[in-house]
Amino acid sequence: MSQNDLKSSLHALIDGIDDTAVLQAYLILLSREAKSQEDFWESLDDQTKAAIGQGLADFDSGKHSDFFDHMKSAYGIER
Repeated sequence: MSQNDLKSSLHALIDGIDDTAVLQAYLILLSREAKSQEDFWESLDDQTKAAIGQGLADFDSGKHSDFFDHMKSAYGIER
């Protein structure tokens, strides 16, 4: 089923619901889903974005280590 077919089916089902409580529940559910699809990057502060950028630059320049090697040397935790 295509995305447009799914949307049409949902519209038809919702149009058939007369219970206000059920409609409110679907509104809340769909509102949460719409918010969860927002780009998280836009919600980050400038300091966090800069730190991520620095981490990516470090990685690109070869400044990185294996996670398991780090855990072993720093905490004595082996794989």
